[in-house]
Amino acid sequence: MDENKQTNENLKYALCYVPLVAFILFYVEKNKTAILEKHVRYGMFIFWAYLILLILVSWLFKWLLWLFYIWFSGFMWYKTYIGEPVEIKFIDDFFDKSKTDKSVKKDDSDEL
Repeated sequence: MDENKQTNENLKYALCYVPLVAFILFYVEKNKTAILEKHVRYGMFIFWAYLILLILVSWLFKWLLWLFYIWFSGFMWYKTYIGEPVEIKFIDDFFDKSKTDKSVKKDDSDEL
């Protein structure tokens, strides 16, 4: 029974790397665990980076960018589905810094 539950959790984590599913989980999922939040952030970041680069690069390289996006999302999907821990350090640092900045601003407003 626990193995089936773990497989379901891994599938939910892996689905974060399917385009737009991370956004759906971000808004719909009520009980997000820390691991699910991490994979949602990764999925959203990878998708946004892909879209921005798609707009910026020449039309000749768009198919290469698309192939890389599909490969990288598939790689992340596979790693999370098999239950292997995945870390993208600069994304974690970015979101941790933004959380810290928000808490500092909130503390400053409480003092007034």
